[in-house]
Amino acid sequence: MNSPEGALVPVGIPARLVRASWSLLAVLTVASLAGTAMSPLLLVKAPLLLVALSPDSRHVALAAGRVDPVLLMSVTVLRRSLYSIGVYGLGAAYGDLAVNWIEARARRLGKALRALERLFARVGAVLLLALPFLSVCVLAGASRTRLIVFLPALVLGHFLWVFTTVWLGTRFAAEAQAVVDFFAERLFESTLVCVALVAGYQFFTRRRPAAPP
Repeated sequence: MNSPEGALVPVGIPARLVRASWSLLAVLTVASLAGTAMSPLLLVKAPLLLVALSPDSRHVALAAGRVDPVLLMSVTVLRRSLYSIGVYGLGAAYGDLAVNWIEARARRLGKALRALERLFARVGAVLLLALPFLSVCVLAGASRTRLIVFLPALVLGHFLWVFTTVWLGTRFAAEAQAVVDFFAERLFESTLVCVALVAGYQFFTRRRPAAPP
């Protein structure tokens, strides 16, 4: 994970906090990539571990019929919140520079982020209840939203999204089990394909130049 180009730690922000945020995000990003690459194997053999590594909605929904829902929701909310806190820390450290950096690398995402920024300016941390997304966490950090306000809104927002995902997953548990059975019958092949797809995606995205300003 690359830091905003040319960014320096702003005055008043402890360097240890910035390093801790980058380290946390790096570890969790590697875990997510590993979980996604090994998702067929983990889905069949260790669905809760899959969610702990890569808490994507598709993984949570597929695991919902095979894992205790309370445990599944707890692990997913905690895992997502940890990454969000890391992003919040970087937003607090780099402020508007973080938004400018995103705009330079992905113009469409940058425009959406500016729209969210205007909305966040009006409603504040309440926006996290509906949209506990990383982009909003960046804005919360950049606007120096107090941690005591940010954390409850973030956790509740993640809980609402995870609860909905788990509920849908249990409603369609039979369909999810069919997917698990499909992977179980082709465990080596499907895992190998996922590993190749994740590796290929990382290779091409890292070689792709940033969008021009």
